[in-house]
Amino acid sequence: MSDARVHYLVSRFFEGSITTVEKEELAAWVNQAEEDDMLKKVLEKAWEDYEPDAALKEQADPALNRIIGGMFTDARGVDITTRPVRFRYVKRIAAAAAILLVAGTGIYYWYNPASKQETTTTLIANDVMPGGTKAVLTLSNGQQIVLDGAADGVLAKQGGTSISKQAGGQIVYDASGEATTEILYNTMSTPRGGEYQLTLPDGTKAWLNAASSITYPTAFAGKERNVRITGEVYLEVAKDKTKPFLVEVNDVKLEVLGTHFNVNAYDKAVSTTLLEGSVKVNTGSNSRVIIPGEQAKVEQGKMTVKNVNLSETMAWKNGRFVFEGASIETVMHQLSRWYDVEVKAVENVDDLFFVDVPRNKKISDVLKALELTGKVKFKIEGKTIMILK
Repeated sequence: MSDARVHYLVSRFFEGSITTVEKEELAAWVNQAEEDDMLKKVLEKAWEDYEPDAALKEQADPALNRIIGGMFTDARGVDITTRPVRFRYVKRIAAAAAILLVAGTGIYYWYNPASKQETTTTLIANDVMPGGTKAVLTLSNGQQIVLDGAADGVLAKQGGTSISKQAGGQIVYDASGEATTEILYNTMSTPRGGEYQLTLPDGTKAWLNAASSITYPTAFAGKERNVRITGEVYLEVAKDKTKPFLVEVNDVKLEVLGTHFNVNAYDKAVSTTLLEGSVKVNTGSNSRVIIPGEQAKVEQGKMTVKNVNLSETMAWKNGRFVFEGASIETVMHQLSRWYDVEVKAVENVDDLFFVDVPRNKKISDVLKALELTGKVKFKIEGKTIMILK
């Protein structure tokens, strides 16, 4: 494992955000390392060069206690090392964590934003800001409302339904007015670099990721509640046993009564991940009811179902990028949509990435976290990210 990767994993230890997979990776490194060779080379070198600043040492001391107390246990508190770790051995790593925090370029970079030093890399000079709350609402008559620039309050009326923008930016449909026989459809769409939330006329809540859309009636008057989506949308469906909630995405149809699920249809495949309740996935030739924790992926008419890491799947809705064994293609597809950038691979990168970073960071911060794995380098040229080995 490279020095940069060790530094990155130890920093995650301090932050308390290290994943189980990353913890196992660090534990495996500890198990394989020769105590008097590699550990001294990677960790004790920091002690030799470090002259602690009192204020920074005060920040680091709590980290020592926390890391020593919880060294190499999994989410259940079970030791995941294959041999006993001596106390002085653990103490050495804990000490290194504090040093890397205050002296290591990658780690101090994360925890002290105000103290970031100007870097010679090309990441900062050509930085790209993260995406934000942006969407366009298209009414049944074709009128378009740019929601991020619209004032709070009532935006429009469609039949007997009132459409309002709340103080937090959320769009809410109130179908309590006089009903009409005509079915009117609205579409909310987000651009690359945008996300948005709305409440449908039946109380169903929808979160749209970047480059996504949802089309729906302004009032669910029939026996079914039908919507169409593109891109990626998370739905918390209001319960109504008398009116099934039907989602159409490409050639796949989803049927629910009241449930929480995520649909990703950016590519040719449609992936439906269930968090709560049940969803029936129908391809026309095949159907399957999935349970919480399962993901049904439909590609070219064929369906596969597997258990997935929900924290990774739902990271976008929770304001994070979480990659646990993701290819560089998977990583950069997400970044390109959120930061509205193009990606060019100058060199091939075959490694898998284990990274967890906030989505509200500038792109240079996210790329820096990826670079700290020691597996890849980046260069920003305008709105293009160059992948280097």
